[in-house]
Amino acid sequence: MEIKEIEFAKLRHAYVTVKAFLESETYQKVKSLDTKLVDDLGKYGDDNYDLLQKFVTKFELDYKDFDYSKHFHSEAELFGSGAAFLNLLSLSVWLPLKTIELLTFNKIKLDKPSAHIPQRPVSDITFKDLLTWYIEKDYKPHTDIKYKIKINPVP
Repeated sequence: MEIKEIEFAKLRHAYVTVKAFLESETYQKVKSLDTKLVDDLGKYGDDNYDLLQKFVTKFELDYKDFDYSKHFHSEAELFGSGAAFLNLLSLSVWLPLKTIELLTFNKIKLDKPSAHIPQRPVSDITFKDLLTWYIEKDYKPHTDIKYKIKINPVP
């Protein structure tokens, strides 16, 4: 892990800027550095792709080292015809089972199938990753860099 010194004012500016960008684009609150684009802010498929494009363009960032497929499922994986078919099949089983539960006032609990989730593992991306990207100007995961506040001596 690389340790880099950074002025507090620069770090604070980056934090406020990236947080404001995310909140204005997602209409969600960024609650911590560990806030994730998909899991916490609900940006799936083309939505997170478009958000990242805006982020890179607006702040003039380099993205050559960023591998989108490592962090996110594509729109086709999530909502393509195969996924839609599997979800439709799940729904045809889920609906009667849920009806039975409701008719028994939830006294009978039944295992219901869940929606189709792609099997390929992805890591998502956090606010902290975007903050590091903003500061460094090219993509590096936040786990590769640790920032240390630069203390200027008092004259």
